[in-house]
Amino acid sequence: MINIKDAKVKEVLEMVHEETERRKLRRGGQMREDIVMENRIFSILCSDYDIGPNNVASAMNSRFGYDMTGDEVIQIFRSRRMANPSERKELLLWADSVTRLFPDAVQGKKEAFEKYEKLRKTPALRSGKRHDSQERLAAIMIYEKYPEIDLFDDSSSLFMLGNTLAKYFFYDFSDAICAVYGYPQYRDSKKKQQSKDNEKKFSHEQAVRRMEQLEIVLDRTSAMLQDLQDEFEEQLEANKVKELADFFAKLNSEKYGCILDELLVIRRGVDELRKNNFELPIEINGLLIMVKKLIQFVRDCHIEPMMKINSVKEVTAADVEFCNYEGTPFSTEGERKTVKVVSPGWVYRDKEIQISRPKVKEEESEGDAAGADE
Repeated sequence: MINIKDAKVKEVLEMVHEETERRKLRRGGQMREDIVMENRIFSILCSDYDIGPNNVASAMNSRFGYDMTGDEVIQIFRSRRMANPSERKELLLWADSVTRLFPDAVQGKKEAFEKYEKLRKTPALRSGKRHDSQERLAAIMIYEKYPEIDLFDDSSSLFMLGNTLAKYFFYDFSDAICAVYGYPQYRDSKKKQQSKDNEKKFSHEQAVRRMEQLEIVLDRTSAMLQDLQDEFEEQLEANKVKELADFFAKLNSEKYGCILDELLVIRRGVDELRKNNFELPIEINGLLIMVKKLIQFVRDCHIEPMMKINSVKEVTAADVEFCNYEGTPFSTEGERKTVKVVSPGWVYRDKEIQISRPKVKEEESEGDAAGADE
């Protein structure tokens, strides 16, 4: 619990709010629904570090009124490089450690603030790599764990921010704490020596301190602009991938007759006819060439089937969790049923994006068939 009645704590929160409002004005208050959705998922992760995609989807649906599936959550995890459960937990535990230091840091305890500053600059993953969403997640977790600090509804603004702007929102807290409690502000290591030289030369002039602050703001703004450019280019690439996936998802939707599935059915049927030495009418040669070229186009785009159509296999409930299953319910986790693959499901292999789910249908057992005959 943070004492928000403390004058200095309140001053820190006011400074963060003022900077948030300035940035909101500069970007025109624009909101991207995909970013809001990601941040809402992050807020759910903050309360359960081991939660799985299906439970995240359920929480999103009940808490925010979405109609999501576990598959959609998995795609979002992949787009944010959080699909690996162990790495996702490492990231959440790092954010948790930062969040635990925050109350003492914002209340001016110098030792806690120094630990907080050191940790927030540390890569979140044990591999030594920074995660591009680590500051964004930490900022959200701070507001989730300490809702009392949200005096000015800044959490609403935070939920509209992507990785770059959320990172600098997170940095605003450190800058505000430094300003209120008189701690030296963090700045790029390249500028440290220059700062020390200026301090020696102009130690008695108030203007030097202000100049250093302005230089820090300039450095921070330049870095933010570069980060925004990088994020923009990354988003462009992500949009291209999404548009490609959406295109093939529509091709294989029931609305358009599951075209991808039908291509496999036609090819299989033609192969069977040729295997049986059936002479195909010359009038349909153009149609067969078109089917062949369409299949080549799908392959060249690295869209591949997940299962073999019409194949028969034994499965448990866990095996068909991410399939569209048609049949009687599984009575136990270990129960095995025989199913036939009606639709193979499709995946964009390069990005591991699922285009459509496989569809499987329970095969009628011999006992069931005999009972039906009786």
